[in-house]
Amino acid sequence: MLASALAELTRGFSVEVTPREAPKVQHFGEVLAEGTRVYITFLANTPFEDTLALARRAVDEGMRPVPHLAVRSIPSRRALTGMVAALADVGATEMLVIAGSVSKPAGEYEETMQVLASGVLPEHGITRIGVAGHPEGAPDISATELAAALAAKNAVAAEQGLDLYIVTQFSFAPEPIVEWEREIRAAGNRLPIVIGLPGLTSPAKLLKFGLSCGIGPSLKVLRKQSGGVLKLATSSVYHPDQTMLGLVRSRVSDPASLISGVHFFPFGSLERTAEWARQVSAGQFVVDTNNTLRVTA
Repeated sequence: MLASALAELTRGFSVEVTPREAPKVQHFGEVLAEGTRVYITFLANTPFEDTLALARRAVDEGMRPVPHLAVRSIPSRRALTGMVAALADVGATEMLVIAGSVSKPAGEYEETMQVLASGVLPEHGITRIGVAGHPEGAPDISATELAAALAAKNAVAAEQGLDLYIVTQFSFAPEPIVEWEREIRAAGNRLPIVIGLPGLTSPAKLLKFGLSCGIGPSLKVLRKQSGGVLKLATSSVYHPDQTMLGLVRSRVSDPASLISGVHFFPFGSLERTAEWARQVSAGQFVVDTNNTLRVTA
């Protein structure tokens, strides 16, 4: 049951790609299955034209692009309308709406709810929309504000008939994620949740990004494990298998869980991450006596 549940959770996985990293991938179809969701990261000081070009390329190579819309970087409704229209014209049918790590808004938008409530996305046929989730909190947003925002997103999804879902920041351990999912479900969340996971990349790089993104509870969990942080820091390649196994166990024991899939942040290791995830989704693995996932193909 555990093995089949893990394969099911991984099936249909998505990946994050930045406009800067994309040129390193010769053809997405050689790395990813047709129709894979490729999220296009928003990077400050990166022109919108780069996002548009990458979305077009993803469509041409058989992928499903999911561009980020960082609302604090959008100067006006007119600009928002133009961006959404341009992305829809090149074949994007889904978007991720986030606030964006910009301290001072470029215009009238400060929160994702302003864009979601505007109706601009469904006006251009975009009704499947991702929003950010924060199992371990956010450095610049209080827990009360996060809860209010999530309630508002549930409400706008129901009012506008949007296929809204949550994509979380990445974590190093399952416990904070499971606890958070149960808490927001009890508070009224009905949006499905896709869990962000680090890809198979350098642990040192992950620790650096994790600390800057406020991934604190995950690291606390690792510290309680024998040599957890040391093992992470000294490994040549990080594998998210322990987090995934914990998530699957929680889903098996709690069928009402809203955790519905996984999303990988490869951090420059797209090919290695995608191949590993493909093997897991195909059931080509065993869980050994040390409770470690080992692919067999």
